[in-house]
Amino acid sequence: MEIPVAKNSSLRDAVHKFSRHVGNSLFVISLVLAVVLVFFLIQSRVTGGVPAVLGHQLYIVGGGSMSPAFSAGSVVMVRPQEASTIRLGDIITYRDPDSNTTAIIVTHRVVGIAQGEALTFTTRGDANHADDPLPLPASNIIGRVAYTIPFLGYVLSFMQTKNGMLLMLVLPASVVIVVEVRKLMGYARSIDNQGGGCV
Repeated sequence: MEIPVAKNSSLRDAVHKFSRHVGNSLFVISLVLAVVLVFFLIQSRVTGGVPAVLGHQLYIVGGGSMSPAFSAGSVVMVRPQEASTIRLGDIITYRDPDSNTTAIIVTHRVVGIAQGEALTFTTRGDANHADDPLPLPASNIIGRVAYTIPFLGYVLSFMQTKNGMLLMLVLPASVVIVVEVRKLMGYARSIDNQGGGCV
C-alpha cells in the first residue's frame, strides 16, 4: 500500500521553501527601497530641495481637493514638463499664483488652456465645485503628475522628523542583524542534528 505522507511532506517542504524565497525577496526589495528613500530624504534636507527619485519630484498631498483621484496622505510623483506640453485633463503640480510666497504648492487638474499674450491655465480640484480663482501662468508649473502612491505621505512625513530618520537608519541594520542571527542559529541546529547519532 502506498503511503502518501512522504509526498505531502515533500509538498509542504517545497511550499515552505518557495514562501521563504518570496519572503526574502520582498524583504530585500523593501530594504533597498527604504535605504533609497532615506538617502533622498537626507539629501533633500541637506540641500534644501525637493526629494526626487528617478527624475520625479515627490510631494505629499495635504488636502482632499483631488479626491477621489487621490487623497490626503498620498504622495504624487511629479515629472518636470514644459508648459507647452500640458493638455486638458492633465493633473499638474504648480506654485500657487494666489499666494505671496512660492512655498505653497498645489496639485490640481487642468480644465482650461488660454493662449493670449501669454500661455495660462485654468485649474480645479476634482472635489471642488468651482475653478481656482486665478489663471495659472506657465512659469508657475512644476510638472505633470505621473504616479500617485496612497498613504506613503504619512510615512514620509514621519521620516522627515529626527526620530523618523533615526528609526529608518537603525531599523534596516537591526533587521539584517536579526536575519543573520537566525541563519547562524539554524546552521548550529543542523550541525547538532548531524552529530546527534555519533557515539
